[in-house]
Amino acid sequence: MKKNLCASILLMLSIVSIQAQHIVERYAFEGTLDGKTAVRLAFEVNGDGIAAGHIYYPKAKHPAPIMIIGHKNSAGNYYMDEYQNDGEITGYLALRVSKGKLTGEWTNPRTEKELRFTNMRSIAFPKGFGGLLVPEDPGKLGHLYGYSQYHTGMKEMMGGHVELRAAGKNRVHFEVSNVPGNIAEGRSEQGRPAVLNGNQFVYNEVNECHYGFKAMFFPKFVVLESTTDYETRDCFGAHVAFDGIYIKKKD
Repeated sequence: MKKNLCASILLMLSIVSIQAQHIVERYAFEGTLDGKTAVRLAFEVNGDGIAAGHIYYPKAKHPAPIMIIGHKNSAGNYYMDEYQNDGEITGYLALRVSKGKLTGEWTNPRTEKELRFTNMRSIAFPKGFGGLLVPEDPGKLGHLYGYSQYHTGMKEMMGGHVELRAAGKNRVHFEVSNVPGNIAEGRSEQGRPAVLNGNQFVYNEVNECHYGFKAMFFPKFVVLESTTDYETRDCFGAHVAFDGIYIKKKD
């Protein structure tokens, strides 16, 4: 009886923990890239369609789990980037999961060489590969977030950053610059900081084009998503906005 009670309590705590993180999907696989390079990856997906976890290459010179973060699209596919701790993107992942099997490709940002995920089999979720989608405590937001990736056309590293400055309880001023080819940049108005609702804020009327966006904070990164029509990007340039995943660099 006591053993069953303990098991029930542990199960309830596990369910509460998962619900607190709004995790709706959880996957873990291992296999190879193009039948050669051993690889293991595991990721979770929350109710907003944000996907995050880790990828691991056991035969690398200095093997360690690497963050993978992205999203699930409307067709049910997963698109994630491989992020180093400094925010550099070192791989693009396009994944599909069907009937318990994973297929897809990993692409090198510099060479654009594509490697297929092969011989992938489902495994138990590895310890330490999840937990990235816990909502961040509003009192623990970082001061600087950023990312960088190699732009094959410009032949240089490009990216973006988010800087935050406290403006009272659950209020922050922000400055965003995103440069994936063209420049999208803006900041909060003096006297009108962003107001946090849990780990999120929505900020409208960033500029004269009436651009607005949402920020969702997690312990190691922030996700920015546009909330207004495409026409509101006219103040920036072609095909750019604040949208992206920015890795926390400074607390």
